[in-house]
Amino acid sequence: MELIEGLYLVTTTVLAGASATLLAFALSAYRSSGRTAMAYLAVGFGLVVVAAVVTPVAAFRTAFADAQALLLINTGLIAGSMALVAGSLAVYEPGTQELVIPETELSRLREE
Repeated sequence: MELIEGLYLVTTTVLAGASATLLAFALSAYRSSGRTAMAYLAVGFGLVVVAAVVTPVAAFRTAFADAQALLLINTGLIAGSMALVAGSLAVYEPGTQELVIPETELSRLREE
């Protein structure tokens, strides 16, 4: 494996890991709030994970034979994910912000 291929794998692994973490946070936020915006974020970050995993797998399987097709697919997935992340801002329901107060703090406030 050449140095550039190794660096590609390292940066792609970091991208996939960071995106998977953001995906987990977005899924958790969606489960707790049920907000459509969080679902958009989850799908958007999921597409980044797919792009980060599928592109290098396809690249190494084809020995980077069709780099233009790989770039097109990767860029398409990333563009779709960014559209969903931007869409999460468009569908955000203003005025529905929830304030979550821990039960211990809530009890203390009730006593005062």
